[in-house]
Amino acid sequence: MVLFQPTESTVWDFGYYFGSGKVMEIVFWIVAIIGIIFALFLLADYLNNRKPAHFYWGISFALIWINTHVVIFSGTFATFLDPVPSVVAALTVGLFAVGVFKSVKPEHKLGNYLVYFVLIMSLVIGTLKVPFWDPNADNIVLSTIIPIVVMVLHVPSALIIVWLPFTTRGENGKAAVVLSLAGILMGLVGLLLALTTIVGGFFASDLWLEIIFNVFPFVYLGAGLCFAWGTFVPKQWSFNIPGIELE
Repeated sequence: MVLFQPTESTVWDFGYYFGSGKVMEIVFWIVAIIGIIFALFLLADYLNNRKPAHFYWGISFALIWINTHVVIFSGTFATFLDPVPSVVAALTVGLFAVGVFKSVKPEHKLGNYLVYFVLIMSLVIGTLKVPFWDPNADNIVLSTIIPIVVMVLHVPSALIIVWLPFTTRGENGKAAVVLSLAGILMGLVGLLLALTTIVGGFFASDLWLEIIFNVFPFVYLGAGLCFAWGTFVPKQWSFNIPGIELE
């Protein structure tokens, strides 16, 4: 007699995909490792040089490490949409934007107000992620409006990350554009997650979700790599890693 039956994986679970989800886990582990390494170096550099951008970026990379760990151990993409991980993700992108703003426009007081905006925006997103309706019901209106509102709240942070580094390519060269690319890729990460919440028709099918989740980890990795390169290389806001020097 079989006492325990293995739970069948759904399209949301890592185990549903190639290699029983091991490929997904490896990709996410790479992102997590990038997160903790750059968090430590950026925060250490902040203690030495007191550059505000390095503090905010260090916290952001630490949040990437935390959030990615939570997702890996949960084994499901659905964790990204839970209230707490959603708040952490919003803080991650928002604090990156604060760091970019303080690097490009260090004398501008708007950077301080941007921190308050990021905190409030993150809490609002977390609140919107709490299901106020029956989670078993297909509420087309709410499942459409809430992702749109969440994406709109992310727009200011995304625009700062994409546009401001691009304006410094004269001083920082093509390396600054990589940070802009990171903003675009992180925006795509958010868009892909938002598209998984649409209810109705083809957008609710397993095929649609499979397409998204087969692409998602690699877009997430690309964003992490671009953030790492974009914070380390450009001369205007670069930091030091012992034993590594880039000309």
